[in-house]
Amino acid sequence: MIAFGQFVLGTSLGYLLFSIAESIVHKYFLHAKWQTRKYWPKLGYLGTYLQNSWYSHHVVHHHSTFKSNHVTLFDSEHQRRELNQLLTENGKNSIIFSNYGLRVGNIFEKIKYLCPHLPWIIAACYFGGGWFTLGLFVPLCFYIWIAEYAHPYLHFPYNLAIDSASTLMRLVLRTKYFRFLTQHHYLHHKYINCNFNLLLGADWLLGYHQSPNEKEFIEIKKLGL
Repeated sequence: MIAFGQFVLGTSLGYLLFSIAESIVHKYFLHAKWQTRKYWPKLGYLGTYLQNSWYSHHVVHHHSTFKSNHVTLFDSEHQRRELNQLLTENGKNSIIFSNYGLRVGNIFEKIKYLCPHLPWIIAACYFGGGWFTLGLFVPLCFYIWIAEYAHPYLHFPYNLAIDSASTLMRLVLRTKYFRFLTQHHYLHHKYINCNFNLLLGADWLLGYHQSPNEKEFIEIKKLGL
């Protein structure tokens, strides 16, 4: 019974900590302002990692793609080829392979994706014990899964998402969690400075959440989200 309680605590606390860390990292690093980024070159490999992550997310995912609307990755094949050429010339092919920031990428990229969380994960596992650590792996896997597999569907019209998804993914897409996450994420792309979570929760706690108004609800419906 104690072991089960520790497992549940690890799962619950892990979800909360991942949600908080995701929101903070997303806001202050993936959308870092130039006042922060100007110090990154002094950090060596860490600075390069931060710069590449910022470029992939802020520049490519938010500004070089989905230019016309939330559900159109590129307006033309010419636009795609131009971006591919730019990324290739600058040694950033990994961004192309991650579908322009829609996915995390290969196993190496997934490990790097977890790097900002490693200090608190190690500390939590050390003090929490075995069953707590096992419970922590549930939100950890969900954190990676939603960024790798569910995130692309947030940019699909709902009917297209249902038609193209696997049977298991269709069950996820029909949940209230995912349907709410879709409008939540839409507003993040529209304003950038709000709604940072894919693991819902911390944006409310930290004061970063924004709900759609009537006009934005209409925009969401027109896009078929």
